Amino acid sequence: MASLTMRDFRSNLATSFDRVDRGERVYIRRNSKLYTIVPVEEDDLEITPALAAKIEKARQEHREGKTLRFESAAAAQKWMDEL
Repeated sequence: MASLTMRDFRSNLATSFDRVDRGERVYIRRNSKLYTIVPVEEDDLEITPALAAKIEKARQEHREGKTLRFESAAAAQKWMDEL
């Protein structure tokens, strides 16, 4: 794992991407936030027939009222904490 400042990252772009390609995690610190580089595969950019079917199923369940609804983010968090 590498943690770089923005200056180091800009100075070493190719090396940083090479490290990610080898499976290493590279973190970039900008102000008080931390970011990471994640490679995107070509098929990550497409909606496959299987994914389209899952999306349509979820839409149908929503139309039928089979989904959970929360009044607030706090209520959703409370529900998840109780799982």
